[in-house]
Amino acid sequence: RHQPRQPGSTVATRFRAAMIVGVALFVTALAPTGPRAAFTAAPARAAVRLGFLDSLFKKETVDEIIGDVANPCDLSTAELAALKEASVSDEAPGRLYPNLADAPSYADRFTIREDAPKSLFNDGYPPLPMTYFVMLRSERALPVPDELWPAIRDRWPVLAERSDEELIKAMEPIKAVYVDSRRLGS
Repeated sequence: RHQPRQPGSTVATRFRAAMIVGVALFVTALAPTGPRAAFTAAPARAAVRLGFLDSLFKKETVDEIIGDVANPCDLSTAELAALKEASVSDEAPGRLYPNLADAPSYADRFTIREDAPKSLFNDGYPPLPMTYFVMLRSERALPVPDELWPAIRDRWPVLAERSDEELIKAMEPIKAVYVDSRRLGS
């Protein structure tokens, strides 16, 4: 014999109930507890901890992305850190504002430096400025432009005393560590 369906027993209704319970548990976990909880002011910039989701929203450091590498040119710790940072930088030395966050307006993000060498731009049309990451870690095995090394020395002054040859040699073990550009997440 067929049993009549009970009201509220559909899958959608059960799903809604589970979502309400889940949200209630989440909100309860974020709320302060104790007898004085209602009178306690929250800090001005309280960081919400999401547990397992924290790693999704945290930007990785250069050391987490690249890790330890060989140092064939005996660079100092600061010099090696600067070269690693350059190898994953999304700044473009051919832009008027290499770091997009420094541009005063949205339109200024697309302004290129008129004095920038053509080798700092891609070979397509229109020629767009390439980032340090693209030029130092070329997936098309393009050679690093000679004009890039002075730009790196300008951006990371700790490398100012190093020659092009030293920087090229020190870059080899850094480039050997594969870095997916999606991990950089500006």
